[in-house]
Amino acid sequence: MRSLVFSTADAAAGPQAPAALHGAPPGPGIEAIRRALRGPPGRVALRLPAPRNDAARRVALAVLEDAGRPRGGTLLETATGDLLLTEADGPDAARAEAALLRLFGTAPERLDLPGAVPVLLDLPAPVPAAPRPPAAPPPAGIEARANAAPLPALLRREGILHIATGHPRRLALLRLRLPAAALARHLGPAAEDRDLLHHALDRLRARLPGLLAEPSGREALLGLAAPVPLLLDLPAALLPDPAPIEGDPPGAPALIATLSLPEALTPGLAARRAALHHAGWGLATRGIDAAALALLSPEALATDLLLLSWSPALAGRAASAALRRIDPARLVLEGVEGQDALEWGLSIGVARFAGPWIDAVMAATRMAGCAQGGGCTRAACATRGTAATPEGRAGCANPALLGAMVPA
Repeated sequence: MRSLVFSTADAAAGPQAPAALHGAPPGPGIEAIRRALRGPPGRVALRLPAPRNDAARRVALAVLEDAGRPRGGTLLETATGDLLLTEADGPDAARAEAALLRLFGTAPERLDLPGAVPVLLDLPAPVPAAPRPPAAPPPAGIEARANAAPLPALLRREGILHIATGHPRRLALLRLRLPAAALARHLGPAAEDRDLLHHALDRLRARLPGLLAEPSGREALLGLAAPVPLLLDLPAALLPDPAPIEGDPPGAPALIATLSLPEALTPGLAARRAALHHAGWGLATRGIDAAALALLSPEALATDLLLLSWSPALAGRAASAALRRIDPARLVLEGVEGQDALEWGLSIGVARFAGPWIDAVMAATRMAGCAQGGGCTRAACATRGTAATPEGRAGCANPALLGAMVPA
């Protein structure tokens, strides 16, 4: 990719340029635009409105740079902060449009080349790129680094345990989760940028349905898993878009997409929910903490499940008031690290729990019922239970019990 910084000595259009370039005032960017107009038809330029902050700008640059690299497109920044990719092949541009729409809620303007020269010439002159903080990594290659990460080894297989007075403990749900901290170790300094990290996470999460599509791939990730619904952290853009169907869905969904809070607030999600149920998909909202409960109406979220992130602040006045408006059957308490979190959840009617303490409880329950567990430790059993690779589960002499998380 060429530099974002252009000299004021950039050449004006030559004699072979389209007529619109003749008489264009010399200045930064004209030579880059002229280069873009020399190629064959079918290419496009992409113009993105000024990103909201430096972090979003770095993510946008990474996406646009990847799209323009095969064609040698140039990245320009206008005087108003808009970003312009001068040329890209159609399929590369389409992928960048979809990624930017998912990230920022706004797709870039698509400009067909070479016919868009008047629009390009109307843009305010490009200016040198603003300096980046020293700690910020260059955006180039973030997607390549994410693609190179060993996805199965980074995933965690988490059991969600049903605990209620008067009922035996049982596995209610299974979740396949990609922890941000696990991926951050493979991205290096790029992980310090929150938007870049989220983009890389979504890129890897998009591979999960494909890995689970084949029985062999599903067993490699989940082991001999119990037949309970599986929660997947997925970008909302990857959800199917089935046609509406009358009547009740055939049964409980086998897959539940856990959406970020901003995605769960997207207009139109409620209208899609019934059709998704008929297609075998449920919906959940992840990452709901005390601060979020105080700022929104969680009972109105158009998802089946609400995944609460445990902290003592959930017992505060504002969070408690919000929780009283929610059917407890929709709630899952995550991040349970001790008896206090469990007791608080039970006190408000929560019956599904996940977290390090729950992992240890399940490991102890497995060991108590495992005839081959004499040489195991609880920590080793818990670690194997959360592994999403055969290698991570190696050493267990009772893979059926390990896959089931707890005895049936």
